[in-house]
Amino acid sequence: MTNCKISLKPVDIRSKYPDYRDSEFVALFGSLRVDPTMSLTRAAFKRESVRYTTGLSISGVQQKLSIAINEHYQLEAVTTGGNYILKPSPEEFPHAAENEQAAMRTGALLGIPTAGCGLVSFADDEFVYITRRFDRADDGQKLHQEDLVQGFAMLSDNKYDRSYEEAGALILDMTNGRKTVVLDYLRRIIHAYLIGNDDMHLKNTSLQRSAGNTTRFYDFLTPNYDCLFAGAFENRDTGGFLALDMFADGFSDTFEKYGFYTGHDFLELAQRFGIPEKPLRSFVADIANKMPTLTATVDRSYMPVAMKRAANALIADRLRALQLGL
Repeated sequence: MTNCKISLKPVDIRSKYPDYRDSEFVALFGSLRVDPTMSLTRAAFKRESVRYTTGLSISGVQQKLSIAINEHYQLEAVTTGGNYILKPSPEEFPHAAENEQAAMRTGALLGIPTAGCGLVSFADDEFVYITRRFDRADDGQKLHQEDLVQGFAMLSDNKYDRSYEEAGALILDMTNGRKTVVLDYLRRIIHAYLIGNDDMHLKNTSLQRSAGNTTRFYDFLTPNYDCLFAGAFENRDTGGFLALDMFADGFSDTFEKYGFYTGHDFLELAQRFGIPEKPLRSFVADIANKMPTLTATVDRSYMPVAMKRAANALIADRLRALQLGL
């Protein structure tokens, strides 16, 4: 029995595809008729996809391609109108696709709203990460959203130039003081720390309005995305514990004492956000209770064995840090 390339749960032998659960497949692609294997090999795709490239990520080397399901139910690169983003693993970072899929599942397991995503394959069987766009309505119309760089009225190049404390204050302002939204943001920061995702910068958090909201205020964060076990790559020198400084006024005394963030820091951040201690303590307790499930999910992922071990070791180490002071 194989594991689903979407949920990473075991696949029933009655499923249409041997490595996808039917319900998960339909939820992501809308139909079991969609072919999860690209018609091109990795090499051919690289040669022919230059005109479709929409952006770069990991160290500026990862292509992001817009994808649509064509009339033949095939995944096809397009210049406009795509409902999915396809991210092949960069040559410099093998298995980034498998890594991101597993990292995203850990967030979903912890109750964080998470973008629909999974693994598909090139014709030569190499895995590719695919995620459904959440800035498109069912009819293809673009939904308005605003990321935190735009909220700060800064240039994209300055996406690391504020702290999480300042970002939380901005979210409160952009949502007219919705504490539930900034609590969601706090949980995402904790998750990033837990998995060693050191690139949760200001452009990786966006806000949207509910249908019918005509005010200037936003209602919720868009689903979580761009999560990686960054420290699990053998050839990646991580820049630090988190993408942004936690506080606007420097490091805490406990950080200076331990040399890393602990539960003390997150309690302080929650206080500065105006969030009570109880939801934070409950979230960290939930992580601890779900450790067997998180570990099993990583073990069932399609990452190489060494990367799985590094990811699970990182989660265990960061949980111990989070529990200090809680």
